Amino acid sequence: MQKKLFQHLLSIALAGCLFLAIYFVYGSSGIRGEDPAAALVKRYTNLNYLDLNSQEDRAILKESLDLFEPGQEEEHAALVEHIAAHLAERMSSGVMQRNINAPITAAQVFDLLQLLLKFSIVYLLVLLLTYYSVETFGIYRFIRSESRAMEPPIATNINATALDKLQRVGIKIFRNGIKTVILLTLFSPAYVIAYSFKTRFDTDSLFLMILLGVISNGLLITYTQKYFTFLQSESRKGYVQTAIVKNLHRSYRFNSTDGIPLKALFRLRKQFPGHILDHIYENVRFQYLNTLKEQASFLITGLIIIEMALNIQGHLCYTLMQNILYKNLPVVLMIVFGIFIIVKLTEIFIDLVAIRQQRRIDNLQAEVTS
Repeated sequence: MQKKLFQHLLSIALAGCLFLAIYFVYGSSGIRGEDPAAALVKRYTNLNYLDLNSQEDRAILKESLDLFEPGQEEEHAALVEHIAAHLAERMSSGVMQRNINAPITAAQVFDLLQLLLKFSIVYLLVLLLTYYSVETFGIYRFIRSESRAMEPPIATNINATALDKLQRVGIKIFRNGIKTVILLTLFSPAYVIAYSFKTRFDTDSLFLMILLGVISNGLLITYTQKYFTFLQSESRKGYVQTAIVKNLHRSYRFNSTDGIPLKALFRLRKQFPGHILDHIYENVRFQYLNTLKEQASFLITGLIIIEMALNIQGHLCYTLMQNILYKNLPVVLMIVFGIFIIVKLTEIFIDLVAIRQQRRIDNLQAEVTS
């Protein structure tokens, strides 16, 4: 663990040095050349009796040009529009240039830490909810798959009436329709779901962020499928047959004598004592930890996209997007580094859990094979 911890701390230090280098190199080369459009509007901006930032004064300028140069109304209109665009760009450029070299203040640091804390809370809650959901849905799908494989095929009723057949078809169509709606929702981008309910939800609420983080962008269904694949692969290993010989339960029926209690599926800490699924689950739970790092990265990317796409003001990633627009380099680097720290802390915690889980699996394997 010390080696992994050193690697994580080293990556944090290297990332910090990289961000500092970007700041100093970019900040020192931020000198801008003269605006090529300045010569075009210089003669008009020097008029002390006109404020060309005012729409009314620009209208006066256009009327004056039309009066002294008749027949060139279109050129004059284009010139006035160009002056307005140039002044707006010059003002924006001045703000950007000041922001590039402006040092970050203690008040800004405090505000950013508050936003980072809010983002971390949302991220942690969504990660826990998605991990629990992935485990629950993956195990449920595995149980259903194994149960169907063990059950004999259902005989077709050749004496069924046309009404019975039509009823079965209607039920299948209804079920498939519900599944289609659920799948479309789970694979939909967050902004599609949010804008579908924008009259009912407040886009500045943490609840909406958590909900969108869980059900959108295909995260839940993608990693449920991966968890199910882990369970299937683990169930085919040799130690499973050894455990069956030792008279562990192998029925996958819910609430049967030798099956699986349904309530065990929904526990936070899932346990299936006396059943072969308990050993399969413990091994898969350990194997999935590396995938959990991938899931966490996928999730944090999704949360960033959600906040930016929905323009949720007062959140970390909206502030990031805003400061990218104005090229406020210190704030941008601080936010990105903060997000990087969150990712690394997640990986460190998962590695700690992996070491503990490895010891537990070793004990279980010894128990099964002894």
